[in-house]
Amino acid sequence: MSDPNGRPHDASLPWFPCETVDISFFDEAPVRFKNVAELPVTPEQLFAIFEDEGSWSRWATGIGGVDWTSPRPFGPGTTRTVTFWGGMKVYEDFFIYDPPHEMAFSFYGTSQEVWTSFAEHYKVEPTADGCRLTWRVGYIPTGTFATIHPLIKPIMGPNLASYMWFLRRYCRRKDNPILAAGRAG
Repeated sequence: MSDPNGRPHDASLPWFPCETVDISFFDEAPVRFKNVAELPVTPEQLFAIFEDEGSWSRWATGIGGVDWTSPRPFGPGTTRTVTFWGGMKVYEDFFIYDPPHEMAFSFYGTSQEVWTSFAEHYKVEPTADGCRLTWRVGYIPTGTFATIHPLIKPIMGPNLASYMWFLRRYCRRKDNPILAAGRAG
């Protein structure tokens, strides 16, 4: 099934539309987080990890699965469904997609009422030893989540920062299938 703009979503689950945003949201959102990580991979290798459906659940705590719902090559307007442990689905629309430099998306809907708006921005810069990832998250909580958010916000920052630790560890793994494919090619 599709939302009013023709983007896919799972019709068997509840539907909560989100307001999509643009790049200014990362400076204006009422809740914002920023993390920076030095990674031992090239920007091209990092984007290969980002484009691989199976990689996300190996380093992004809580993600159970990723399904690209647009054909390759990806670009602005690409959509993706992410399923979290516990079954919540979020539906993403990329408004920036410029490998190996940058990508950004916002949710256009979710299967649980948690956010009015939610977006992520990934900026990748080459370094002498790999690349630097700057990851920004912004959102507006709603419903029960907005009510309990003051209690949860203090742990959100460290939780999101842990994603960068897990990603760095994943980039260093000798058995990383994405990096192994690059070494074989």
